[in-house]
Amino acid sequence: MNEFEKLLEESLTSPEEFRKGQIVKGKVVKVSGDTVFVDIGYKTEAVISRDEVPDAKEGDEIEAVLVRFSPRIPNPVLSRKPLEEQKELENLRKAFLEKRDVTGQIEKKTRGGFIVNFEGIKAFLPLSEAGKKVKEGQVLTFKILDFRLDSKRPRIIVSHKAYLEEQREKRKQELLSSLKPGDVVEGKVVKVDPNKGVTMIIEGVLRAFLPKEELSWGRDKNPFNYTDVGETLKAKVKRIDKEKGFIIVSLRELKGNPWEKFVQERKEGDILEGRVVATTPKGVIVEVMEGVEGFVPEEELAWEGKPEFKKGDTVKVKILRIEPKRRRLLLSVKRAQPRPWDIFIEKHPPGSKVLGKVSKIEGSRAFVELGEGVKGIVHRSDLSWTRPKRVEEVLKEGEEREFAVLGLEGKFVKLGVKQLTENPWEKVQERYKVGDVVKLPVKQLASFGAFLELPEGVEGLLPFSEVPKHIRLKKDQEYEVKIIDLNPKEGKITFSISALMEEKPSEEEKEEVVVSTSSSSGGFKLGEILKKKWKMQ
Repeated sequence: MNEFEKLLEESLTSPEEFRKGQIVKGKVVKVSGDTVFVDIGYKTEAVISRDEVPDAKEGDEIEAVLVRFSPRIPNPVLSRKPLEEQKELENLRKAFLEKRDVTGQIEKKTRGGFIVNFEGIKAFLPLSEAGKKVKEGQVLTFKILDFRLDSKRPRIIVSHKAYLEEQREKRKQELLSSLKPGDVVEGKVVKVDPNKGVTMIIEGVLRAFLPKEELSWGRDKNPFNYTDVGETLKAKVKRIDKEKGFIIVSLRELKGNPWEKFVQERKEGDILEGRVVATTPKGVIVEVMEGVEGFVPEEELAWEGKPEFKKGDTVKVKILRIEPKRRRLLLSVKRAQPRPWDIFIEKHPPGSKVLGKVSKIEGSRAFVELGEGVKGIVHRSDLSWTRPKRVEEVLKEGEEREFAVLGLEGKFVKLGVKQLTENPWEKVQERYKVGDVVKLPVKQLASFGAFLELPEGVEGLLPFSEVPKHIRLKKDQEYEVKIIDLNPKEGKITFSISALMEEKPSEEEKEEVVVSTSSSSGGFKLGEILKKKWKMQ
């Protein structure tokens, strides 16, 4: 039996001995204004404020404490407050022993903490145990840290913080039990470590860790590029550690495997935009989608030259090959761009004139720099309308001059020099025909005949087979000849003196005109040689 129970027992067993502080029972005999009169077995009725028993009526039994008692006062004074305080004090004591929660009101702030009122019983709430945002007048729930009776005065220490922590732990355990891998959670970022990852708090109670490897499918593993302290972040549960009381989450798995999406949406030949994430001696690596990277070999970087790319550059690429199982992607930068020579031809169509610099002469052709990564090519046959000359006779390396655009030849722009002037064969076709007789000088002698030049600048061949045996041709000397073949399309004209003189070589002379090509290969007749030699290159 505790002290309160003993006091109650004594008051009930000795009703004839009244004293201050005694617990008494009585019957309401009258209610008048703010006063209730109670018969407690004393010579006069005791009184109690109606505020303490607002619902009292005649005949009701009331239990209260005798707070004022003296022969000098007409009516003893009762109060239920001490009784209620005693009961509350006992309730607090049991709550302390049983570690139950209690509810009280913040009465006022004092030095080092707050005074909390529990139905008239005052307790102390230290600042360190208050938690956040505690204000006067608030009704809060507490844990009792200490309960003592010093000289019958209670000394009670409470903590709101301990209550909150207990509630958080309960909710934390509920979450740990209910969550499973694959669930999506949302939490507040409380820490960002660039070397490790992101720490989050779920519902303010459960710690979640997001490793930097789980930030993205791509190369960017810098946590600050994804979130910052104070922000809210969604992630997918990857692993649950119930023993240590935390979970591992993933941001990248929330977005799904990018390769699966890429293969569904893209195909070989597609052109898309990407970002350079690395450069190597053999090419560059381009990220075309978060987590999907492709390789651009050096030969696929540009149509001409070797451009320099740096990390972070945005480029357009064409998909050359997709290997989903190996997660490999072969890309091309140059094929995503118009070919430079195609652009050049659009700007300078066939028939236009351009400036170029002769970069190299190689055999029967010359290469010309046209700028913008475009090269031109000039064949010997396009140097002159007359008999083809050596390229070096017309062009010099390093020379800058005008050329006519003829079209495309592979990746080269086909150029010409003779096309800058009027085609003399058009005049020859107008002025001459087969059978005409003209007097022309010998421009050059060859082993198979002589080249004669018309006034229009066109050269024709006078084969030795068309020259009488008694005539010895000499350079620069003029001869009267007859045109026996005229083909402007092929750039060919053939002269004859024999036809003019109505003299033909004998069979014996024809047989003598044989050219030996080697000691073991027989010979070719002059007509066969002329067919090959007489074509313009």
